[in-house]
This record gives sequence, C-alpha cells and structure tokens, in this order.
Amino acid sequence: MDAVEAIEKLLEPADVAIESSDQLVGKVERKAAKLARERRDNGQEVDETKPRLAPVPEREHDGNMNIMPWELLHLLGRATVLSGHGSSRALAQHWGCLKYITSLQRNAHDRMELSDSGKDPRYHRRSVQAEDLGIAFALAAALRIAQRRHPGYRFELVDADVALEAGWALRGNEVKAKPKTRLRPDYFLFGFRHGSPARVITVECKGSHGSADAQHKQLAKAAAQVNAVVIGDPDHGDVSPPGLMMSTSLDDTGGIQMRILDPPGDGTLALSGDVEDHTSGLNGPVEQLHEFPGIPVRVEEVERDRRPGFYIAPDRSEWFARVLARTASAGLLAFAGDRNTAGRLLTPRQRIRLGVEQDSGPGHVAFDTGIDLAGLRLVGTDHVFRLSSERMEVFSGIPEVLHELLRSERPDLRGRQHALPDLREQWRERQEDIERQWGGVVFMDINGAVMGLRKMGEGRARLD
Repeated sequence: MDAVEAIEKLLEPADVAIESSDQLVGKVERKAAKLARERRDNGQEVDETKPRLAPVPEREHDGNMNIMPWELLHLLGRATVLSGHGSSRALAQHWGCLKYITSLQRNAHDRMELSDSGKDPRYHRRSVQAEDLGIAFALAAALRIAQRRHPGYRFELVDADVALEAGWALRGNEVKAKPKTRLRPDYFLFGFRHGSPARVITVECKGSHGSADAQHKQLAKAAAQVNAVVIGDPDHGDVSPPGLMMSTSLDDTGGIQMRILDPPGDGTLALSGDVEDHTSGLNGPVEQLHEFPGIPVRVEEVERDRRPGFYIAPDRSEWFARVLARTASAGLLAFAGDRNTAGRLLTPRQRIRLGVEQDSGPGHVAFDTGIDLAGLRLVGTDHVFRLSSERMEVFSGIPEVLHELLRSERPDLRGRQHALPDLREQWRERQEDIERQWGGVVFMDINGAVMGLRKMGEGRARLD
C-alpha cells in the first residue's frame, strides 16, 4: 500500500457495531459467578464486583459508532503517552500508534475491520494488538457516551495509574500493601462544565481476537476493576463512580464489534468556586499523599476490613479533581513533546513514570517545532519515518495559546478549559483550509490535541 492510499484509508469513516443489552448483562453475571467459584475453590480472594451491571441506554450509542481510523490512532497516542516507560523509550512510546497505520479498513458493508496487514503475524503480536486497539476503541466509545449523557461537559482521558500515583505508591519500595493495589481501572474520564460539579467515570478497556465467550470473561473481570475506586460521601455513603466496561472483538463476523456494560454510580467531585486565582478550583495546589491502599469494608458504620482498591475520603474530593485535571493537562503537554513542562504539573511520584530526567539520546522526544495552519499557531514535536519506501512526516501538538497557559510558573488549568470552546470553533470554521495547507490527514480532538500525517514535501505549510 503506497502512502497516498494509506492516507485515504485513514480518512474513511466506518461503522463499529455495539452490543449492550440485558442479555449481555446476564451472560457476564453468570461468567462472574463462575470465576468467583473458581477463585474460592483455589483458595484465592474473591474480588468484589459492582453490585449491579446494566446496559448502556441505546440513545447513548445507537448500537453503532462511526469513526475514522486516524481518530482511533490519535486516541491511542493520547492515551499511552504517559504509560510509564520513561525517557529511555519516549520516542517509541510517543509514536507507538503509528504501527497501526495500515491495520484498519472499511469493508464492503461499511463496517470497520482488520486489514490483511492488520492480520499479518509478521507485523503484529495478537496480544499487543488486542490491548492497544482495545484501548483506542474503548476510549472512543466512552467519550461519545459520556458527552451524550452529560451535555455541556467536556471530558478528558486520564491514565488511571498515573493519577492514582499522586496518592498511593503503586510500584517500588514505597508500596505499603501490594495486594490491595492490584485492582484498578485503566482510565478515568474527567468531565468539566463551568458552574457545575466535576465528574469522573472509570473506564476498563479490553480487546480480544477470541470468541464472544472471551469478551464475556473480560467484562466479568472488568466488573471488579471499575469497582476498585470509591469516593466517600458523608451524605449518601461511599460509592464508586459510574464505570464503562468495554470489550472489543477484533475478529467478529462481519467486522469489529464492541460489547459494553455500564455499572451505575455517582461520579461527582466537589470543586470550590471557579474564580480568577491560583489557589482554588482547578488551579489549586496538589499535594502528594501517602495513603494506605484498600477500600473500607464497614459493618454498622464500623470499619472491619479493607478490600483491594482506592478510597477517596470526602475531604479529598477536590484534591482528586485537581489531580485528574493536572494529569490530563500533563498528558496533553507530553503529547506535544513537552515532557519537562508536563512534569511540573505532576507530583514527584507521578513524575518518575513520565521519565522527565532525560538526555538528548536516540530515545528523546523534542518539543522543538511548530506550524501555522490557517492562522492557527500549533507547537509540538515531529517525526520522520518510511512507509512503503516513502518518507512520511507526522506531527503532534497543541495550539500555542494552550501551551502558554500551561507553561507559566502558575499553570492556568481553568484558563485552558475556558479557551477550548473558541479554539474548537476556530478549527471547525477553518478546517478545509487547515487540511489543504497541511496536505495530508490532520485531526484535533475536543481537548485541543492535534496529530497530522503527510508525505514529506506535501502541503503548503512547513514545520518550523
């Protein structure tokens, strides 16, 4: 496949079937009960799952997701940029999504499926492919569902491991009780709307090349992982946030299919007044905590034990909202290649995952380029590679105005949220000119992250 054809296919939207029904709930609950019996028979601790599983209301997904492959690759790049490999593998980590450039295609029935390249074991390990694409499809569907469910909110994806490191040690010598930290979701969706409480949704992402039964087993395990974060509420009792459980079947008949369940919960987080200062709301400070892991198990309001997971006490609600906001912003900066500024938004323990202490060796990601597209200034990083013997250029970055808000001595996270609607509107109004000047495929997500791909020498606008 030559570069022109590859870019054309990346722009072709295709349908991904979604199953979310009472029948699916029943199958997953039976599978969860079977797994619990097996663990009990083997003398293992039985993980507590969400008390009730439910299908996603059909109005929130319509049984289908229409999406282009480039958006999925963009999401995968965004989701894994803080995945914790550190500076030595920063380059491979940053551009890992590019190995799927020719892996997805639209079939004759307008369904998305794996291409011949995507199925070729010479290019892809099935387990890694299932994990990576499982993340991309899951987050794409989760963001769409969250936006429909909560109109007016803007949701950002947050790596759960990185966020939780602000309060709990998850690895190394600092870990206080490793068995209590083994369960955790993959991602949080953090939702912000001016004048409303912040929202958090847990997301567990699974992928498989196996049968439907394999997805049922994955969802049964996910029911424990999304139940591993609990937010204390003095008025209504401790409760876990809403949790979207996703399993993507890459080998389903007719095309890729997702199976999704939606355990209910209360995911509101208190935030003090949204005022123009740097001491309250999203702009408030974040202290690194050293919490003991585990979720209290209470009998008649007396703590008797702790189950695996993470408990956010009622007085830590605003702290957790700030952690999510800062971690999301750090991910945005890292996606633009500015890992040093990203590190300033993180706690010391989180920063270790980022690998900020880096040199200029071959694994280095440099924040050293920019481009003007239809009057919109973008700053970020770039990379050159070959596709079918043709040199390709890829860029990831953010609008310069967002970078300026986040790079200051006192980062303005509140200002970033307020700047995004205008930036998104500018992008929509100028999209044709932006695409023509870029000369390839280019996409901006709802949070301002931009990724573009083109043949070297194409386009009217040049990178600095």
